[in-house]
Amino acid sequence: MRIWEVSLFLRHALWLGLSEDAVIGPFVGAENNIVLSNPAQPVGGAVQRTVSLWLYQVAPNEHLRNAPMERTSEDGVERYPPLSVNLYYLLTPSTGNDEGDQLVLGKALQLFHDRAVMTMESTQVPGEGEELHLSLVQRTIEELAEVWEALQEPYRLSVCYEVRAVRIASQRVLRRRRVSERESELAGTSA
Repeated sequence: MRIWEVSLFLRHALWLGLSEDAVIGPFVGAENNIVLSNPAQPVGGAVQRTVSLWLYQVAPNEHLRNAPMERTSEDGVERYPPLSVNLYYLLTPSTGNDEGDQLVLGKALQLFHDRAVMTMESTQVPGEGEELHLSLVQRTIEELAEVWEALQEPYRLSVCYEVRAVRIASQRVLRRRRVSERESELAGTSA
């Protein structure tokens, strides 16, 4: 699984939920108006940013750090375990007015709460999928202010989400061969 695919999947899920609501859908307008760049970055072209779903941090998943080797169907081949990471997103509505921002944010919170576990189909192995677990991350106003200060922007209404665990497959393999010969030496014992 690729991190970019997860971001696109989340944006599409968010768009489907927002567009179904007759009151909130017009505030967003189109799926491309949900940008994956930071909320302070200027948007070019015909895209009008109404929501930013910005990946701002990637961290190792502490529970899957020591995963075992994975056996494959190939004889004597084991794959190293995937790198499991948690992704942190900053969701910021930017509709142009306070009412729209709060309506969009409320609906996004509802959508991600109701769909806290989503299955993302694999693009590499048809018929297989990964479970993504979404949770609202409680940040203090100081922590959020630090994020906005790093962007050199004044604080804006936003929330943080954690997506876990995204598994990035390893390309390394360990080839084991069967033992075909065995030698042993016995040392003499003295009485």
